[in-house]
This record gives sequence, C-alpha cells and structure tokens, in this order.
Amino acid sequence: MTKEQNHLRDIVVAAIIAALYVALTYLSQMFGLGYGAVQLRLSEMLNCLVIFNKRYIWGVTLGCILANLSSTLGVVDILWGSAETLIALTVIYFVAKKLPNLKAKLVASVVIGTFFMFLIALELTVLLQLPFWMTYLTTALGEFVSMAIGAILIYFISQRVDLAS
Repeated sequence: MTKEQNHLRDIVVAAIIAALYVALTYLSQMFGLGYGAVQLRLSEMLNCLVIFNKRYIWGVTLGCILANLSSTLGVVDILWGSAETLIALTVIYFVAKKLPNLKAKLVASVVIGTFFMFLIALELTVLLQLPFWMTYLTTALGEFVSMAIGAILIYFISQRVDLAS
C-alpha cells in the first residue's frame, strides 16, 4: 500500500469510528444517558481502540465533537468535553505503548478513561453548580461500565480482526 493509500485508509477508518461514536451517543441519549451528571455513553467503549493505533484518537475525538453538538451545554461541552476526550485518549495511547500485553493495555485504558472523568465532573460543577464529588462518582461510574464492556468486546474482536493496521 502506498503512503497516500495508507493515509486515505486512516482517514476513512477515523470517519467510520466518528460516525459510530455519534450513533452510539445518540442511542445512549434515547435513554437519557448521553449527557449530564448521570451518563452511560455506549460510545465511550470506542476509547479502548486507541491501544491499537493512534488514528483512533482522531476518530473518537471527532465523534465526540460531533455528538456534543447536541449537548445542552453548547459550545463549552463541544470544546471542553472533546478536549477531555483528546487528553484521555492521548494518555491511554502513550501508556499502552509501554505495557506488555493486550489485557494490561485494555485495563489501563479503562482506568485512565475513568480517571479523566474528573474533567467532565468539573465542567458540570462549574456550569450547573452540581456537587463535584458526587458528579465525579456518577460520571466515572458510567465511564467505567461503558469502557469495561468495550474492553471485553474489543478484546474478542481483536482476536479476529487486526485493529492495529
């Protein structure tokens, strides 16, 4: 594959991931769990893909930006929420590069993704005057559940599909 073909493939994969992120977020919102202090964004499962290839950082972040266009918090959530995603995914990517095996990388992605929800709790605390620690608990719990399910699914998918190339 030429460099241009490889670059085009990365763009297409990132676009597909972004579209999947948006669809899963909207599905979560159908149950009232896509935004707010209590959220279980199914789309956050896709964060686990980052351990395979950095192109997923851009796909998931773009998906988050697009999904947050529907947020009741407006521009702040588009910028702040998406920045949180970019930061968490970047940290996950670099930490995973140093870990020895797939299971360790997946566990690290879940822990790191859950940890960084403090930035979302901070956003909700500032904008909606919600109590920080309770908001952190509820958003982190939703993130943990979604990413743990994602880690399991992606583990089994990766046994059949090469997610790295």
